[in-house]
Amino acid sequence: MFLSFLMIDHYGTVAQASVPDSLLQLLPFAKADTNAVNLYIELGEYYLNAGDLKLSSEYQLKARNLSRQLNYLHGLYYSSDYYSIILAKQGLYDSAVVVNKETMEIALKHSDDYQAAIEKWNIGAHYGYKGYNETAMVYFIESLDYFKKANRLTEIGELYNEIQVVYIRMNNYKEAIVYGEKALEILPDSLSKSYAYNLLNLSVNYYSLYPPQNEKALAYLQKVLHIAALNKNACLEAEAYNCIAIVYLQTNRMDESETYYLKALRFFTEDNYPKDFCIANIGLAKIAMFRNNLKEAEARARKNLAISHEHGIRREERNALSLLWELSVARKDWLGRNRYKASVDSIQTAVVNETMLHAVEDSKIEHETEKKEMQITMLEREKLLILWIGITGVIVLLSGVATLFFVWRWTVQKKRLSEQKVKQLQQENQLVAAQALLDGETQERARLARDLHDGIGSILAAAKYNLSDINKTNALGDIELERFTKSMSLLDDAMREMRLIAHHLMPETLVNYGLKSSIADFCSSLPHVKFTYYGDESRLNPKMEVMIYRIMHELVSNALKHSGASKILVDIVRYDDNIALTVQDNGCGFDSAAESKGMGLQNIRTRVAAYNGNLFIDTKLGVGTEINIELKIKDQIK
Repeated sequence: MFLSFLMIDHYGTVAQASVPDSLLQLLPFAKADTNAVNLYIELGEYYLNAGDLKLSSEYQLKARNLSRQLNYLHGLYYSSDYYSIILAKQGLYDSAVVVNKETMEIALKHSDDYQAAIEKWNIGAHYGYKGYNETAMVYFIESLDYFKKANRLTEIGELYNEIQVVYIRMNNYKEAIVYGEKALEILPDSLSKSYAYNLLNLSVNYYSLYPPQNEKALAYLQKVLHIAALNKNACLEAEAYNCIAIVYLQTNRMDESETYYLKALRFFTEDNYPKDFCIANIGLAKIAMFRNNLKEAEARARKNLAISHEHGIRREERNALSLLWELSVARKDWLGRNRYKASVDSIQTAVVNETMLHAVEDSKIEHETEKKEMQITMLEREKLLILWIGITGVIVLLSGVATLFFVWRWTVQKKRLSEQKVKQLQQENQLVAAQALLDGETQERARLARDLHDGIGSILAAAKYNLSDINKTNALGDIELERFTKSMSLLDDAMREMRLIAHHLMPETLVNYGLKSSIADFCSSLPHVKFTYYGDESRLNPKMEVMIYRIMHELVSNALKHSGASKILVDIVRYDDNIALTVQDNGCGFDSAAESKGMGLQNIRTRVAAYNGNLFIDTKLGVGTEINIELKIKDQIK
């Protein structure tokens, strides 16, 4: 859970009403002037902080429309930005971007560079919420450049907070902390909302680290509660409650965690704040499961499943399904376990595909921007050339014709170079998108492996410890002792299966000992698979080691599943500047023309292309298959 603070406090000071009735009483006497605009904005701000998005939206739209009629730019900027925030809170990020881009065009038309920078900031925040992290960063950097030139420290600090949020979405918590701490050093007002949201984001970073720094996170969250109370901001206070509850849940302080989750739910409703509601509700479900109240845990998980599915909140839908999966295991409902596991895997696949689409969309947006800039430059040059040719033609026609010929050749050459640059950018963007997908997949696998080991593993270990204590303190009969022994055996089986799954997601031997040891360990666990390694055994770049291991795993798994081979050979040859992987089997082979477009080989081709490598397939029906992959070695670890 993290928050992105939009720039809405720089267009003028509007006092927040402590009693809205006093403002409502002014409405019948309001004339269609700028005072009415400010009154509508003030009411909209109050209802936004109170959590009533519908009423807040109505008043901001009134202020926006009246500002247009009066040509009141101050009110138009302020109400438009508030309205875009309301749209974003409802998940309508595309509509929010449209509102901010329209406001940015108005600001540029009136040469208001400051307001244009504000709108770029807001557009970047909306793209960030959609998952287009690279596009969001482009808008943030453009806005940051203006504020650095203007030496506006408050805006610089708040933009550092926005960049922090982008890194949180990418699960790069260490880099996020760097920008969050920079923001704390720059922001001048330690009691402002922007300072509080930066503290809130920093707390998320610290309790998300591995290992987490929970005490530092709690210290920041207590400051957030203090600022929220001073500003009478119930929404900020509820968000802090959710974060505190998460920290207490991580440290097994269940009673304190339950207290803060319930406080958060007094503000967050499933209608106005479905995502925050789901975060608190799933936390209460986990507490109920820990207390062995499986019925309550299932009811809360199913409620979250319905809400997250209705609002398209994939992360919370996955969390609800994962908890239902754990409940099925606890009840020995194997059919339910398999069904929920399949649903979790399906959502995970959709998330990976969505990440890839976002990376491609980011590259497309960046490419279109560069292409437009080139076109504008070319048009400006052509206009200058036409003017110059006309003047020259008046002086002397012959000289003008000669000049025209040389200029035409120069223009053709520049156009050809521009087209070559566009093609080169397209190729580079494709490689960047592929690399972003691979990095995201590796981070997600590592996170899932850690969650399995530290989350479910801890629960199973605690259950085994409690059962052992029961056996020590209670004399069991023969029948009860036999059932107890079987239960302990099932618990051991579950822990072994959990470790196998975590090992498959991110093998410890790969992290600790490198490529040779991890592949040797994998091959030795399978029948008919022989592994040989030649050359230097020093470590490679961790990302490259993970990529080679996944390719090998995919090729061997395909051979075992589909080829019917009785013998599979895995060879790795390490040279000074490159490495070669070969997987050979004596199976049935396949038609390379028909099968080369399958998802398995296509995924491998994508991985290899991301590292500028080469892939060769030699297969014959009834004879077998040999696949060779060659990769250049970069950033070798000694």
